Order: sequence, then structure tokens, then C-alpha cells
Amino acid sequence: MLENPPPILRKIYLAGGFKSNWQAQVAARLAGSFALLDPSSHNIQDPAEYTRWDLDAIRESDMVLANMEASNPGGYSLALEVGFAKALGKRIFMVDQVADPLVRRYFEMVRQCSECVFVTLGDALDHLLTID
Repeated sequence: MLENPPPILRKIYLAGGFKSNWQAQVAARLAGSFALLDPSSHNIQDPAEYTRWDLDAIRESDMVLANMEASNPGGYSLALEVGFAKALGKRIFMVDQVADPLVRRYFEMVRQCSECVFVTLGDALDHLLTID
């Protein structure tokens, strides 16, 4: 009897800071539904090497989950990752937890690149589990 092959998982790149370990929450919720491309797990220290890894992972991904936490010092790398993903035609889902109106004003372009913007990571994960 032939067994069903395992499903091919969609690949999602995780863009965002490394301080809060939010990636573990994503892994726990999306396990079995998505293959995670997580730059917090590669431990590359050289800027040229980790930039190459990150951009290659975005190229390989089907979509990007961009998590702009309030604790993110500026979101500069996240903005680059979202812009690069947008240029490649990737689906982008963003969590925007920044409350400061001045920062929000200057971050609007990044939000506009996103298919959906969420206030909480949990809401974004709930949504991702429902998309085709």
C-alpha cells in the first residue's frame, strides 16, 4: 500500500528583533503548517554573511512574517527585509506594536507593503493558519 507523502510546507521568513524570542512562539503555533526560515537561529556574526543568508532566505520563502515589536530599536533591518520581499512579490504579513505616533508616521511605508497588518503576534498567527 502506498503511503501519502508528507505535505510540502510553505516557507515563511521571520523578520524582526531577537530580544524577546518571539520566534519560539511562532514555531510552537505554526509547527507542521509552515517551514520557518528564522534568521535568529543561524548564529552568523559576520554582517556580509548574515545579510546574504537573510536575503537568500527571503528569496526562498513564500511569505514573510514581519514582527515590529515596540522593543525593536528602529526596525531598519525589518524595513529592508520587507522592501526586498515586496520587490520579489512575496506575501507580507506584519505585526506592528509601535505606539509612538512619530515612529508610526515614518514606518507607514513598511506597513503599506504588507497584505495584512496586525496589532498582536497571536492575531497574525491565527490569520496565517487560515490562508491558502
